[in-house]
Amino acid sequence: MIEVPAIGILGFGYLGRPLAERAYQAGAEVAAVKRRLSSDDINLPIVLDGVDAGDDQALNRVLAQHWQHKKVWICLLPPSAINDYEACLKNWCDQAKAYGAKHLIYSSSVSVYGNRARLCDENSPLAPESESARRVEEAERIFLDSGIANVDILRLGGLYDSSRHPLTSLLRRAVPIENGDAPVNMLHRERAVAALWQAVQRPAGIRIRNLVERVEPSRRAFYTAEAVKLGLPLPEFEAGGSGKTVTSLYRDL
Repeated sequence: MIEVPAIGILGFGYLGRPLAERAYQAGAEVAAVKRRLSSDDINLPIVLDGVDAGDDQALNRVLAQHWQHKKVWICLLPPSAINDYEACLKNWCDQAKAYGAKHLIYSSSVSVYGNRARLCDENSPLAPESESARRVEEAERIFLDSGIANVDILRLGGLYDSSRHPLTSLLRRAVPIENGDAPVNMLHRERAVAALWQAVQRPAGIRIRNLVERVEPSRRAFYTAEAVKLGLPLPEFEAGGSGKTVTSLYRDL
């Protein structure tokens, strides 16, 4: 029987909340941090603190109070969540090491590979093009240099589910969508949460994993199929387009 470790989650949003639900349903002790508490957070069976993660002093007080005995520390914050993203994650990793955490998990992004048309696996060179992707690449380095024995870097594809689907915004455009034949690298939220939970339960040293759907269709094929499933109007696409196709050398998560 796999032992369920106590966990801390930095970022209690689109992935953090369902991951916490899965964890406490499995009997795990869970602490989490989000920027602001809402009425939906009342009486949750976890320790949930509302604090600005970019405020080192405020965050450190919460970590000292509720995270000291958590063996797995999970960061699900995107770069847009904090002004000084790298400094925040460096402080957070330092606190994890000081409190004896055994395992760090970071939700990275396939954006670190850039957009150039090529096949990308975990051994492909990184080529981030956006400022956000460059900050994610730097965050990966912070985790890998943390000095903690077990570190998982999970490079996630574009996240979606029926409640938050990129098709909704695409359909608001009055013109055909460009790059219809370009590949998409997507990941359903349920699959992302399942992979995160597997990583929690099975630490294995330093791991970098790409997590995308196993079939990488074109934008046209993916969004047309999703529109049919969701009962939405079929989107129109322009022909052409190219981009990276992300795959993984591993199937352990």
